[in-house]
Amino acid sequence: MSLQTVTRHLVENLRAVKNVRTVKILDIGSLLVSVGHISFNEEIVIYLLAGELSTGFIKKTLNANTRADLHTLYILAFDLITEDGKTPVMSDGLNLLLQAYGGKVYAYTTVHEAVLIFPVVVEQGKIVREKPVRLADLSGDFVAIESDYIIGVRNVAGFNPPREHKVYVERPAEHPLQLFYDLLGVATTASLDDIKRAYRRKARKHHPDADKTPGATERMQQINDAYARILETLE
Repeated sequence: MSLQTVTRHLVENLRAVKNVRTVKILDIGSLLVSVGHISFNEEIVIYLLAGELSTGFIKKTLNANTRADLHTLYILAFDLITEDGKTPVMSDGLNLLLQAYGGKVYAYTTVHEAVLIFPVVVEQGKIVREKPVRLADLSGDFVAIESDYIIGVRNVAGFNPPREHKVYVERPAEHPLQLFYDLLGVATTASLDDIKRAYRRKARKHHPDADKTPGATERMQQINDAYARILETLE
């Protein structure tokens, strides 16, 4: 199955999703998707990976996209993950993606010429294929990564049904500033530099000069208050 086939499938079907504003082809196997929410848009870059899982490519794109306030999603050819359909091929690249995406990656394959995209969970040396995703569930998220290649908060994306949304980073609910960290989209373990970067991203997106939706001023004030309260405890 060629990347052109899967790219075409994604473009055609994403453009039919109600909350998807635009879909742009960056290259064969990479798309830029704008997803609309009630008060803001998310820009998500999707990479279809069919060859070697390069840790250098993953690190480079994930870092660059986060700096540009873009969320990143990698969708792998199923045979990059497993040769027998039961046990994972544990390359450095797959390990990095599993660390970044909470033990789960997304894969694609074909069944009777139809393209299927589905989550693959890796646990205890085995893989579990979950049911195919709904493209309408595409959304961005944030995750704190601690690996040999990446350390810090990064922008990621996945297919997360609203009522079954999985939080990639466990955050202690009892933390007294939990709400403020949530407003900035970072874990309570985030470093000061990561918190400052998250604040700048939020401020650019929700400043009333850029965000013309109702309540923009109030949202910006909440973000400022959250940032100030967190800095009080860290500086």
